[in-house]
Amino acid sequence: MENKSLAKALGVLEALSISECPLSAAQLGQQLKLTRPTVYRILGTLSRHEYVTREPDGPFYRPSFKLLELGHQVLERTDLLDAARPTLRKLAAQFRETVHLAVEEEGRIVYLDKVEGSGPFCTNSRTGRRVPMHCTALGKSVLAHLSGERVRAILRRHGMLRGTTRTIVTVAGMECELDRVRRQGYAIDDVEFEEGVRCVGVAVLDHRGIPIAGISVSAPVSRMPQARAHKIGRILRDAVAEVSRTLGWRPAAGTPQEKATPRR
Repeated sequence: MENKSLAKALGVLEALSISECPLSAAQLGQQLKLTRPTVYRILGTLSRHEYVTREPDGPFYRPSFKLLELGHQVLERTDLLDAARPTLRKLAAQFRETVHLAVEEEGRIVYLDKVEGSGPFCTNSRTGRRVPMHCTALGKSVLAHLSGERVRAILRRHGMLRGTTRTIVTVAGMECELDRVRRQGYAIDDVEFEEGVRCVGVAVLDHRGIPIAGISVSAPVSRMPQARAHKIGRILRDAVAEVSRTLGWRPAAGTPQEKATPRR
C-alpha cells in the first residue's frame, strides 16, 4: 500500500527539482493539488533535513545541493560510469564533438555523463535530462535491442511526438528503422530530435546482452554529413563494444560487433 504522505513529499521534491525557477508554497499547492498547510508541513520537513532551501528574498523554495551530492554518490558507485568514462573522453578528443552516456528509465533516455568536444559546438543537454527514445540515436540504439512488444509498449506510453520534420512518427517506420540499426550496429538521429544536429549512438550491453546504456556522438550537420556520421558510427560501435566487454558481454557470431572486434 502506498504511503500517501511520502508520495506527497516526493511530489513536492520532484516539482521543485524540475522547475526552472524557485516555487512558493502556493504555486506548489496549485500545481500538485495540495492544500497550503500540507505543502508548508512538507516543506518544513524537507528544510529540516536539508533537501530544500528557502530563498532569502521571498517565500520561494528550491532543492538543495544535498540531492546532487546523493546523486553523485550513487553514480560514483556505478560500474558503468567507471567502465565508460575513459571511452567518453577518448571519443570526445578523437572526434572533437560532444559525447554522451545515457540510460533508459521508464521509456525515456536519461543523460548520466557528458564530455564536450574541443570544437565550437556545445549541446544544450545536461546530466539528468530526460529525452524521448524514438527520435534520438541513444534511444533508438537501445530500442533495437528490446523485444518488439517492449518497443511498442514504450511507443504507446510516450507517443511519437514530432521533434522536427524528419522525425519518425509511425510504429511501422520505427520497426524498419530499428531493423537498420541492428544490421549496422549503430543508430543515427538524422536531425530528428533537434534542428541542425545529427547524432550517432550505440547501446552498451551487459553480460546477458541486455542494453543498460548508450553512448553517442553529437555534432551540427555542417560538421557531420551523412558520410561522416556512418564513419563515426562504425568507430563508435567498436569502441562501445569494448565497454560492453568490460561488463561481461560477448558478441554473438555474425553480428557487426563480432566481425569488427579482434578475438582474444
